[in-house]
Amino acid sequence: MFKDKREKEFLSAYEKYANDIYRHCYFRVYNKELAEDLTQETFIKTWKYIVAGQEIKNTKSFLYKVAVNLIIDHSRKRKDIYLDDMNEKEPRESIRLNSVEGNIFNKFEADELMKLLEKLPENQRQVITMRYVNELLPAEIADILGETANAISVRLNQGMSKFREIVKEKYK
Repeated sequence: MFKDKREKEFLSAYEKYANDIYRHCYFRVYNKELAEDLTQETFIKTWKYIVAGQEIKNTKSFLYKVAVNLIIDHSRKRKDIYLDDMNEKEPRESIRLNSVEGNIFNKFEADELMKLLEKLPENQRQVITMRYVNELLPAEIADILGETANAISVRLNQGMSKFREIVKEKYK
């Protein structure tokens, strides 16, 4: 009975968060197949954690933590730059950005947005992606990254200021 409950909760979490986790991975690695693999591995690790009897207090935050750690592990293994993958001929997926601040991003195609974001430092690009692409709150990002919400808010503001400068420089 307990296993059935855990399984239902896990499947519900998969239905609810799989696209968000995929989008987060995709924006970090710029490669569809790799993002799919990382998403799958995120849910496999989460399931193993649940089956081991571990408790997850916040499923969404836990999934993002696992995904972030997998991305970091992968990038340590492969020290190449994922921008090379942007030359693929496959069409980019549409990216939905709903936040008010995210409207600055809506003016760009996904390819162009990724190229502009790539000019930001990794720590700023990461929180901007989590905030405006994945629509996570600063407190959720802080929980995932193990930092304070204030530190995340400062990094978001600094990153957005730098992003605006990059856009102004490109289109002046």
